Amino acid sequence: MDKRFIEVLTLFIFILTSFPSYTNATDISDNTFLIAEITDQNYYNERLWNLLKREEAAGIEMNFYAKGRNVLLQQSSISFADVLFKLNELLKEHPSKIIPVFLNYNDDVLLLDSIINESEISSSIFYSPQGETWPSMDYLVQSNRRLIFFIEGDFTNESKILHDLKNYAFQISADKPTNSSIIFGINSNVNLELFVIDNFEKTPTVTPVGQNSKDMIPDYINFLLDNWKLYGKKPNFIFVGKDIFNFDFIINQLNSFTWIKGHVKISGKTLDKVYWKNPDVLVTGGNFSFPYRGGEEIILSPFAPGYKMTPEQVIVTGEMAVPESYSIIATPMELRQGLTASFNFEGILMNNVKPEQTFSGENFSFVQDIDRGEVLRLPENASINLGNPDLYGLRNSSFTVGCFVKFTEILDFGDNAILGNYESGYRRGLHLILRSGHPYFGLWNNDFESDQKLQTNIWYHLTWRYINETGEQAIFLNGRYIGGSDGHPPFSGTGDIHLGSALSSGASLRGYIDNLRIWDRPLGNEEINRLALDEEIPMTKADSLKTTKKSINTNIITYGLILTVLLLSIAIIFFFVRKKNLLKVPDLPVIAKENQIVLFGEFKAINADGRNISDQFTTKVKELFLFCLIATLKNSLGASVSEINEELWAGIPDKKASNNRSVTLNKLRKLLSQFKGIEIVSNAGYVQVKTEAPFFCDYAEAFQLCQIPEGMTRLQLITFFHLVRRGRFLKGITWEWLDDIRGFTGNQVIDNLLKLASIYKKESNLQEIEKVAQRILDYDELNEEAIYLQVWAQQKANNPNLAKFSFNSFAKKYENNMGESYPLSFAQFTRHFETIL
Repeated sequence: MDKRFIEVLTLFIFILTSFPSYTNATDISDNTFLIAEITDQNYYNERLWNLLKREEAAGIEMNFYAKGRNVLLQQSSISFADVLFKLNELLKEHPSKIIPVFLNYNDDVLLLDSIINESEISSSIFYSPQGETWPSMDYLVQSNRRLIFFIEGDFTNESKILHDLKNYAFQISADKPTNSSIIFGINSNVNLELFVIDNFEKTPTVTPVGQNSKDMIPDYINFLLDNWKLYGKKPNFIFVGKDIFNFDFIINQLNSFTWIKGHVKISGKTLDKVYWKNPDVLVTGGNFSFPYRGGEEIILSPFAPGYKMTPEQVIVTGEMAVPESYSIIATPMELRQGLTASFNFEGILMNNVKPEQTFSGENFSFVQDIDRGEVLRLPENASINLGNPDLYGLRNSSFTVGCFVKFTEILDFGDNAILGNYESGYRRGLHLILRSGHPYFGLWNNDFESDQKLQTNIWYHLTWRYINETGEQAIFLNGRYIGGSDGHPPFSGTGDIHLGSALSSGASLRGYIDNLRIWDRPLGNEEINRLALDEEIPMTKADSLKTTKKSINTNIITYGLILTVLLLSIAIIFFFVRKKNLLKVPDLPVIAKENQIVLFGEFKAINADGRNISDQFTTKVKELFLFCLIATLKNSLGASVSEINEELWAGIPDKKASNNRSVTLNKLRKLLSQFKGIEIVSNAGYVQVKTEAPFFCDYAEAFQLCQIPEGMTRLQLITFFHLVRRGRFLKGITWEWLDDIRGFTGNQVIDNLLKLASIYKKESNLQEIEKVAQRILDYDELNEEAIYLQVWAQQKANNPNLAKFSFNSFAKKYENNMGESYPLSFAQFTRHFETIL
């Protein structure tokens, strides 16, 4: 979304906020609070406290200092205990209100703890240990843990009540430009769950200060939207100083936007940092959230160095239902992916990726090193021409260069060159060097220098990584990040790349080099660490056949590959012979894909052109279609005319029923003509729904999977789950004849999802267990096995409070529905079901 879009968007904010919008504000990270500063000047201002009482999403910020055993508000005699009393009264008046409180304090934090513990408010405080996920807002309200303390300052000791803000929230200041290298550097805290914007009242605005504050609303909203998109986080705490009265519009405005949220995970763990190819998004944490207004199209393209993303893009359009959360799986790449050069220097100059390449050079030689065996020696004035940079994917692209290097001499006031060209000019001169002993990443006046200083006669592994999307230049020493910065335009030179020399001044290596590798992609941190450990990078079969340096090993590899291919061929033949007796696992279409009718969740029909025509199915047309489809799946003949008349037109004379049926059937045929692979056939008193590819129906696929006599395999169970995960079968439709099939379908869903959950439990796949358990609970909110699976997963994820809350909520629902208390305690419940599932 560009600035032009934002400008247009804000013109419609006041109109659009009057319409209801989808929000999922159950988590703290989905909510926004205005934080007002309380000082000695406004503490007794009743108007301020009335606003805090009235505004559900508001909190306070206060500066305190210690005086003996007392803690006082700055420049006043107002005690911390007095403030706690006032907050407690506020909580009593508003039993659903959650109050975040931010303390600035520079003394012993245990003194604050003792005052809080002695106050009446101590039982209303929630504390989340660092590393645990925050509970839902409902949990905080129902458990009456509605006061959340954060603390900043130069304090001593560690509190078990107060959250150290720097460990929980990513922070920026509205009045200061933020250094991107601090935000996006390898040690940045962009992955923290919460987002704080400080000094919001000082936000630079286009509208001159002093004019009507309402005229400035778009400036403030644009600032919040821009930062929400930039960091992939919804602003959670907006500090407005003492000027909260002029910003009471913020919460409603910000909540008028729907948001797209999700996470990027590898092996169940959320990534710390995710890069985005979108022009207005740079880097976020593994959990992300972006604002979205219905009607627009958003394409999000995540990537992380060293990983392949599935899906590669998240596309959201105005026509589709936005899911509660997107799950993106990061899969590690193989080290050889994107490898454009691999030199081992074992007595020969050869790029193992392209053995046909030839190279020229001068004054180099191959020698035996006591630590690394045969290596390349590049003394002063030695160099090797590696050819055009396009051969290695270096120009206008991401890249990584890594090698082992040892220097016999390091110049105190000069350059030791590892790799580079002889061009000068901005972005055209590549030089990966040591400058006065410091690892250096140079693109000619577009450079980064590390603080680390190297020594002579020590083998180091050096890696230079460039990321085109963010302009990151990063340097790694022995697999460890030693510095970098963002915002550098890419290398664009065309001159030949040289090994052991760089720059027109003739800088030389003056040492030894081994295992030079070049990639046309940015390697991940883990991959770079593996390089430093000297992990061997296997070539492909074709590359192995071309490599003749070690003929005996090559022959062994070749024969092994041939044997593997033969065995694999036999396995494939066996698989396809056996496959004839197995049910084909369907390819699942994504939401809003064309030519499908989905029945799990709300009824949805997307025609062959990709248009949603669900509304064109009137109630009776839809009922006739579903009655005939379900009957066809059950008996292959379809629905008899007499059954149709009896169920759909009960109590109507036969002639009129027949006429109504014919009219409705004609309407249905016209609608289905917009699809490919589906038709209505009338034959011998039956109405049948015939389908074939490319038509897709989630219920039909799920029904067929349930017919497998020997039960579903793991893969088929996963497929089944994806088919039913949109929601309950025909949600919102209440025809009497549908009750039996709905009950049957619900039982099938629960039984099969419990089987899948049991598999996931053995695999300790916590994320998928929670999803499966939640889908079961959609069908049966009192399903004990599903509650146990949910509780078990939350305990394993180190969320004991959330696990107990889930059980207590279940027990309360049980009592409301059954009229009696649930017979097992939390401990008895977990012990009982541990032996069953």
